[in-house]
Amino acid sequence: MRLFVAAELPDTLSEALAETSARLRGCVRGRFVGTDSFHVTLAFLGSVRASCVNDLASLVAEASQGHSPFLTTLAELGIFGHPSSGILWQGFDEGRDEWADLAADVRASLRGGGYAIDEQGFIPHVTLMRQADVSYGALPMPCVGRGEIRTITLFESDLSGERPHYEALERIELRAW
Repeated sequence: MRLFVAAELPDTLSEALAETSARLRGCVRGRFVGTDSFHVTLAFLGSVRASCVNDLASLVAEASQGHSPFLTTLAELGIFGHPSSGILWQGFDEGRDEWADLAADVRASLRGGGYAIDEQGFIPHVTLMRQADVSYGALPMPCVGRGEIRTITLFESDLSGERPHYEALERIELRAW
């Protein structure tokens, strides 16, 4: 199983991201992420045995303890990689400290449980496009939305189809204990 832990987004943020994605369609070439797949990855585990799902869910639930729901606001567009074939994303303004603390706790809990995770630095963002070519012009202004992050989820990622399919295996509500 290919697994990752992510924050699910409220409708207010998903709708703003979908509008930004629609604006990009007129001026950027690349592969667009489906609007039903928007999320913020907190930790990527990669290939894990199915027998580990319950243990992973417990570790994620443990990591979420003490984290209350928090407000966050969409902000700038950015690119990872080369401007002619990178990952185009939208970041966040409000809530940056909460994002960083939550991701750090999830990653520490998974590592403490003996799981290997992708060790790239955490930048809270939502991927809008892959293989995006932004080398030839200005990007449109992104839509700004504000919403409350309430849930983190252990997802299975299936890459066997035309586009990735994500299945929620376990949802954990944020709430201070």
